[in-house]
Amino acid sequence: KSNEDSIDVIYSEEYGENSMCFETSGSEGRCYRAQCIYEDFNLKLNVDGTWYTCEEDFQQIEVSTLNGAFGTTVTCPRLSQACPDMFCPVNCAGRGECVFDHEGVNGTMARPKCKCFDENDKSASCSETFTLNGKYLRDSGSLTDTIKTNFFEPLIAVFVDHPDTWTTSSWAWAAALFVVFLLMILCICSSFWPEKEKRRPVPKNRRTRAAL
Repeated sequence: KSNEDSIDVIYSEEYGENSMCFETSGSEGRCYRAQCIYEDFNLKLNVDGTWYTCEEDFQQIEVSTLNGAFGTTVTCPRLSQACPDMFCPVNCAGRGECVFDHEGVNGTMARPKCKCFDENDKSASCSETFTLNGKYLRDSGSLTDTIKTNFFEPLIAVFVDHPDTWTTSSWAWAAALFVVFLLMILCICSSFWPEKEKRRPVPKNRRTRAAL
């Protein structure tokens, strides 16, 4: 979207890497250049060359554009969402709790601080803690492949795969098919073999007469 658009010019919107979009009066969203100020613990936005400061969540700021010709009300976002690292770096990496009522020097309220679940982790963002909660493992030694095959898959592989890729089951199927093939050939061939003529037995009376 170009800043030369008439609406953008009226409200002095800016779009870019350092821009944030804010809710304005009329529930319209407007995008302005914005910066999180770590030392001052606030968020600043630039509207038509003027810097305005968001010091608390949902603070409403009256801004003007085109030398006061147009005005609108900008609602500040929740600062912990707009500038999370300004509060607790990387939201305590999911390994701690962001404590907002952290007590500073002389009993004053200090910047929010990560309270790590691991008491031995003293890093600002609880980044030294490595939690093994089932999603993460130290190594892959416990991961093994489980090959699930159908009973007829090795048989299908005999017809569609190269023999170099056959498994033991496929070779067993191939051997069984070869035996069946040989038996079929044997049965077919045997049906064409001529039958041997059976000699008729000579009657006893004929054998007696031939002896005389």
